[in-house]
Amino acid sequence: MHSLYRVAFAAAILFSPLAQASETFDYVDIGYSLQNTDYSGFGDSSSGTLKASASAFGWLHARGRYHAGNVRLPEKNAQQESWSVLGLGVHYPLSAQTAIFLGSDHNELELQNGSTERGWYHHIGLRHEFNDKWQVGLEIGESDVLFRDTASLIEAIYKVTPQVGLSATLRDYDDLDLTEYEVGVRWFFRD
Repeated sequence: MHSLYRVAFAAAILFSPLAQASETFDYVDIGYSLQNTDYSGFGDSSSGTLKASASAFGWLHARGRYHAGNVRLPEKNAQQESWSVLGLGVHYPLSAQTAIFLGSDHNELELQNGSTERGWYHHIGLRHEFNDKWQVGLEIGESDVLFRDTASLIEAIYKVTPQVGLSATLRDYDDLDLTEYEVGVRWFFRD
């Protein structure tokens, strides 16, 4: 199943010239992430993050995320080695500046003990472009990696140029009591 998502992600990138969607779904983002676990005895950790998204056909998008963290997770007293995400979604423009989206992501959480946890994250969200400089994204979803949990995300992007922006993301897992703060540089590969 994991290979199917890789093929779908690659196909979306290859077919992206056919797309008519807003460039908010067409980017590559490299960032620095700080994870804060609210459980006592569990310190903060940091890592690099790579995110990408590509749209096709004006309504479909594929996205991926790789997080090379070492955060300690209270569930099963595990420590993360890396977290990979590949997903597909659909989006619909409500206006020239606002789009709603929903999708499903397959997660693979590699643990330092050598085991791998797999699961799905189903989500719904909204993206809005205030002007040619500022964008914001909101997302909420349900994850079943390690255990069932609600996750939410708030993202802001400031475009320094039409192709390059600065991103700030706050991702929070409710029952896991893990909050992730991420800053990055985003390249929009379509105007």
